[in-house]
Amino acid sequence: MNDDQGQSEAQAPANARKPILFEFVLLDAFSMLSVISAIEPLRVANRILGREVYEWRLVSEDGDSVQASNGIVAQSEGLVGEGGRPDYTFVCAGLSLVARHPTRLSAFLNRRFAAGVTLGAISMGTIFLARAGLLRNRRCTIHWEGQPAFKEEFPEIDLTRAIYEIDGSIMTCAGGMSSFDLVMELIARDHDQRVLRSIANQLQLDRIRTGGMLQSPGTEHIPDTTPKQLRQAIKLLGDNMEHPMAPAALASSVGASRRTLERLFIKYTGMTPSKYCKMLRLERSRDLLLHSNMPILDVAVATGFRSGSYFSFCFSEYYGISPSSLRQGVVRGKVPGS
Repeated sequence: MNDDQGQSEAQAPANARKPILFEFVLLDAFSMLSVISAIEPLRVANRILGREVYEWRLVSEDGDSVQASNGIVAQSEGLVGEGGRPDYTFVCAGLSLVARHPTRLSAFLNRRFAAGVTLGAISMGTIFLARAGLLRNRRCTIHWEGQPAFKEEFPEIDLTRAIYEIDGSIMTCAGGMSSFDLVMELIARDHDQRVLRSIANQLQLDRIRTGGMLQSPGTEHIPDTTPKQLRQAIKLLGDNMEHPMAPAALASSVGASRRTLERLFIKYTGMTPSKYCKMLRLERSRDLLLHSNMPILDVAVATGFRSGSYFSFCFSEYYGISPSSLRQGVVRGKVPGS
């Protein structure tokens, strides 16, 4: 018997196995890139292995088509709960954090969990697992843009900045390309590194990230090569948005003179500490407006603005749109500037 024959016989039992089924629940304004990033490694794995090892289906709350945040309409293959039991069910969300039928969605997710299905969330989908009560005593992650709103709504849940988290039968990822990384880890449970390398090569990717990697924290990100005092100051600003620190107090807290800290901010950010702090507060307020149900005045107070009118003025000047108009755009499924 030659090597090819031996390999063929070793694969025979695998060929007879039922394909592993991934179910993707698409919610309004879901992230198209995040979902495609999860599906493509499954498709390529099938191609490389020469058989249908993985299957996937797209479903929606009503069984209707769903418009992604980029405007492309995805055709649903059915209503949530229809069809056979999947191996994985992923909730896929993006700009909108309002389900069409929230109670029904939560009940569906709990039924899937009770049936032994591994549950997952892509991008902003994590918040729907939390609302269904499925993240108690679980570690999870969500896209950095949604983290402030998530912490406001679920302060007791262990939220990390990892690109993805797997905690038992619950897995969450930050969306974007992290969906690819999470699914690659699932494929690694079934196949060796040769298959993983082949998938990455096919998709022109030079590396596969692990769940231990942290997602970019967005506009607050400052390289690790910047001076320690500056990084400490920026962290303090982010941790104290409700009560912004005065420049002198900020400098004293990191062991620098006010003038030295100001020079560091201007050199590495192009802004004074006060302007940088205001930018952080406005960006945090935008995240809360987009991804929480907090009243606009509460958003203003949470980000250090003591007057609703002053907050509206500063926000409009910075983004070119008022807080109320931005919130109305979310309701209509369109977010200006996104």
